[in-house]
Amino acid sequence: MKKLIHVHSDHKFIHDSERFESEFFINELVILDAKNSLNKEYHNKALFFEPNPENLNKILAIVNTADILVIYNLDVFKSLIVNHADKRVKIVWRFFGTELYSRKLHLYLSTKSRSFFKPRLIKDQVKRIFPFLFQNETLFYRAIKRSDAIICVFKEEYEYLIRHWNHLPKLIPLSLDKLQFTKEIDFELEYPKKNTVVFGNSRSNYNNHLDIMELAESCNLNKKIDIKILFNYGAENAYTDKVREKARGIEQATLIDSFMPPHEFNDFYGLVAAFVNNTYRQFALGNIMSALHRGAKIYLNKKNTTYTWFKNEGLYIYEIEDLKNDLETGKIHLTKSEIEHNLKCMRNLKELYPRTDFHLQILQLLNKK
Repeated sequence: MKKLIHVHSDHKFIHDSERFESEFFINELVILDAKNSLNKEYHNKALFFEPNPENLNKILAIVNTADILVIYNLDVFKSLIVNHADKRVKIVWRFFGTELYSRKLHLYLSTKSRSFFKPRLIKDQVKRIFPFLFQNETLFYRAIKRSDAIICVFKEEYEYLIRHWNHLPKLIPLSLDKLQFTKEIDFELEYPKKNTVVFGNSRSNYNNHLDIMELAESCNLNKKIDIKILFNYGAENAYTDKVREKARGIEQATLIDSFMPPHEFNDFYGLVAAFVNNTYRQFALGNIMSALHRGAKIYLNKKNTTYTWFKNEGLYIYEIEDLKNDLETGKIHLTKSEIEHNLKCMRNLKELYPRTDFHLQILQLLNKK
């Protein structure tokens, strides 16, 4: 059996390591955080280290016992780990998104959103022009070159990344066999839809909330429609202040700023007719998948690679440009046949990306010279 060590820093994605459970692998967890209530489930299942230079050698001593090191989100400290790991250890980078998108923020914010982040955008531009002046950037790009494989959710995302980073390692598509699309659903009984449309997934500026909210303000909004704006986690700043102000001006809109417990979130999209995600990048996949599974109509921006992926796989996905008309006419629900079609497509995705193929590609890295 081969030993895999998984290095995490975000409690929300630690469960992703479960995809590697196999008779071929021994999996061990390292969490770069202090023990707290958010990661309580893993207190007896993982080793915890705060991500500081004093702990680097302790972490490396553990990492260097692995055959394969799996890094979740390649931040600065994890780049240090990768760059100092024994050359014998194969490196698998589980791409999260922020690694690229935070470096090219100007590409993923609308004009309205960018106006709130001018100092940050200027700094990013300097980094892009003179990356060698910033040690953290040098560490990051060295870590990319040191990696043996990158895990992305879909090939369209990888093809997009190649246009920005021409020295990426080989792609390993993520196993999708954990998707919850295994049974037929009686939506009238299990998920009786209300006239609710959800805007965004969090306070993140990537949602480009203001554009969608202005669209809702400008149209003759159907009086039966109720708008929920998910705003329950993320940084607070001038951008979020403006979103709150805008929300107060839309009579049928409600901000949800308290964090929902998992059992409540699992049921949330059961009553939702439509989910609107105005991001220009792969983002909020968990929300999109949950909404799809529960028969919601999905509106995505055409700039988003997730839109391209779903359309290529044959799903009924709608453009942001369709939203104004649908908000006015009340056509925010999928038909029963459209729901059944989307669920069939999602089942097909599970079969296209099974766990066995995923494990085989991980194993093949060990034969790479």
